[in-house]
Amino acid sequence: MMPFDALPLSPMLLARIRAQAATGKAALAAHESQIPVQRYFADALWQAEKEHLFGKLPLIAAHSSSIAPGQVLAHDAYGVPLLLARSSEAEGAQLRCFLNVCRHRGMRLVEGNSAQAKASLVCPYHGWTYQLDGKLRHMLHAEAFATCAHGERDLVALPCAERHGLVWVMLQSGGRLDLDIFLGELNPELAWFDLQSHVVHRTVEAEYDANWKLIMDAFLEAYHIRVLHKNTIYPFFTDGITAAEYVGQAGKQHSHSLVARRPVLEPFADPQNHSELRKLVTPTQVIFPNTVTIFHPDYLSLITLYPVGPERLRWTHRMVIPREKSGPDWAAHWDKTFKLIEQGVFQAEDIHTAVQTQRGMRSGANTHLHIGRMESGVGWFHAQVQNAINTTQETA
Repeated sequence: MMPFDALPLSPMLLARIRAQAATGKAALAAHESQIPVQRYFADALWQAEKEHLFGKLPLIAAHSSSIAPGQVLAHDAYGVPLLLARSSEAEGAQLRCFLNVCRHRGMRLVEGNSAQAKASLVCPYHGWTYQLDGKLRHMLHAEAFATCAHGERDLVALPCAERHGLVWVMLQSGGRLDLDIFLGELNPELAWFDLQSHVVHRTVEAEYDANWKLIMDAFLEAYHIRVLHKNTIYPFFTDGITAAEYVGQAGKQHSHSLVARRPVLEPFADPQNHSELRKLVTPTQVIFPNTVTIFHPDYLSLITLYPVGPERLRWTHRMVIPREKSGPDWAAHWDKTFKLIEQGVFQAEDIHTAVQTQRGMRSGANTHLHIGRMESGVGWFHAQVQNAINTTQETA
């Protein structure tokens, strides 16, 4: 594991946290900002986000532990029928992504939303059969079809990679998936948390009547913790002491932040590992455009937001735990912990607030939302969304 002081972001952010803790006051940005309320319901913007953010950027589809060798997993949340397939151990356990579509008559090959063991992919309509590497292996009554170029009837492959225990895909065939460039300084930060040695314990997927950016907004500021979470998590945190850094290219930037926990208010030594760090602060990242990582003291919340419609989102929360604590003796502990954070905090407080906020967007009460100097991450995120749309339009 990389030494703490060799990381590009965390030591710098912790120093800023320490400076705020010395005064007991949160840092303030230089300026306030405003966000037009139309950004939360305009159909044209939603279409642009789908095309230029979700259609052209690397996206997280799963945690690597969700797909064992010889398994496949259908994934539909991005509005495109994806199929993740991992070859057997004997074939290298390579993970690939395809469109979940038979090349004969377009039938869906795999149904359901959980991983399934498959030796091959057989279309339930006419029996065309594909290997887990996407190659067409068998056509029923092949003599009824004209010959074609080799590989022409294989499954349509999409760019796919594994990095930091996460599965990354792009929705455009032939797109370039360069995670070194895309993640930039987040690469060593994510590696330091050793997520490839973790496994998914629980996953919740649900849809809600709110724009997807309202949930992203909530995870980009700590101003609300004292009030919204006063009876749940606020007793563990300070009042708004945070530090954030934005890394990456314009229109593809990510956020890495530390949210101060109560022990930061007392003298402390610099942490030497992530367990020590997570007792002092909660590291979080926004991996642009739609993933939030929250490193709780002993597990990770991996949250992904999908824009189902201008005013409807799909929420996916994966609880990712250390592999050595994934046995049956730990199950009751993790189940109780997951229920507290998912139902008691996320659903009852964060998501509830997003739904209630969405209901007021079209009322005319506000033409703009006011973003204060303790909420600058929200303004940064909306600028990134617009930058991403403009950048991909210019390079199209």
